[in-house]
Amino acid sequence: MKFLVILICLALNYFWLRNYDRFDDRWFFHFRENMEAAARRVVRNAAVWWPALALTYALPLLFLALLLQMAQDRGLGLPTMLIHILVVLMAFDRTQPGKLARDFLDIWSEEDEKPAIDFLHREFRGARDQNFANEEEVAYFFRKNLVYRSFEKMFVQFFWYLATGPYGVLASYITYQLRDSNNEQTHPKSAEMVEFVIHLLEWIPLRLVALSFSLAGNFVHCFNQLKKSFWEFGLKVDNADLLYSFAGFALFGGIARDEADTEEGGGAAGGRNYQAWEIESLQALLERCQLLWLSLLALFTIFGPVF
Repeated sequence: MKFLVILICLALNYFWLRNYDRFDDRWFFHFRENMEAAARRVVRNAAVWWPALALTYALPLLFLALLLQMAQDRGLGLPTMLIHILVVLMAFDRTQPGKLARDFLDIWSEEDEKPAIDFLHREFRGARDQNFANEEEVAYFFRKNLVYRSFEKMFVQFFWYLATGPYGVLASYITYQLRDSNNEQTHPKSAEMVEFVIHLLEWIPLRLVALSFSLAGNFVHCFNQLKKSFWEFGLKVDNADLLYSFAGFALFGGIARDEADTEEGGGAAGGRNYQAWEIESLQALLERCQLLWLSLLALFTIFGPVF
């Protein structure tokens, strides 16, 4: 059933959510505020941060368990499948990575870099904290965050759905929303715990995606880099940088810049053409990896354990 759920979610996400967001994540910010307020009423010590964090995880997961229990053995399994689909769709990125890249490249084709910076501010967490000195830094920020956003919104969800079903997807969704809703009032230990959980959630999927990059790109360069950093773990490790380095070795580690492309248009235009080519190459790599994951899942579904 899981393979069918993933295919349905990908199709719905592409055709149904391609132009606007039908799932509003702002509900989670209000939910978190209510859980923190409830925890403060029960635990008077403001330094105690873990009850609010525990409630934020426990209540949605218990509600999901109740829904699945009520839907069990009803309607030939269709209600259960519908719940799975809704949970996975909620965790998926609302904007397709391909559409995200196309929208950025449309803006990137203009000579002014300010619209591209405004695009980053709208689409990516942390972009407003960046000081972009030149257009190369703008393009680099987009490339790195395109890879990482595709990873956390798609491949991480694929892995945990296959491993633990909708519970793992919901737990990872809650964790990323906790990270994105952190502010100056967030207790430092709570933020640190969320980052630690994110590293746990991403450790195995990141290495599987790196292996997929190796198979879909330059195997020797990427796999050698994977072996060097395979056991790295900790809050000091930047998973976005690590993943982008794997993608870079898979693509650009064995690809030389074409001289005709560097000279075409000359100067800044030539640089922008090359930056656009890098973005298109990364997007193609992500699409090949997605196809590779779906192909392997189909083989396991047909010849392996029942998913």
